[in-house]
Amino acid sequence: MHATLATTNSASRVRQTEQPRTLRFTTVEILILVLFALALIAAAVGPALMRDRSAPTHTTTIKVGEYQTLWEIAKQHPGEGLTTPETVRAIRTLNGMTSGNIVAGQLLMVPVNATSSASVALR
Repeated sequence: MHATLATTNSASRVRQTEQPRTLRFTTVEILILVLFALALIAAAVGPALMRDRSAPTHTTTIKVGEYQTLWEIAKQHPGEGLTTPETVRAIRTLNGMTSGNIVAGQLLMVPVNATSSASVALR
């Protein structure tokens, strides 16, 4: 009978000391979770932030002439409010170009100054 009583007491002690499990994170684990969350946010929002804001909304298509360079084309067809280097970048972006190499006869989309295209439309 004494043995049974001891078993009962140890079982009741086990029940008394058992508590619901709670998640406890160390500082390093919390830091890892925060960095992971920031990486997910950056992956979702980053492409929208990196998009070229100077991309022209008005374009026209031109045919590259003999011995013409991308720089010359950018100077002849400046994007509204864009410098020549920015216009070169815009032309490359519009045409999916990875380099500035062009050939005579190639068709390129180039930005059109919105104010000059509006004045042409009114004529």
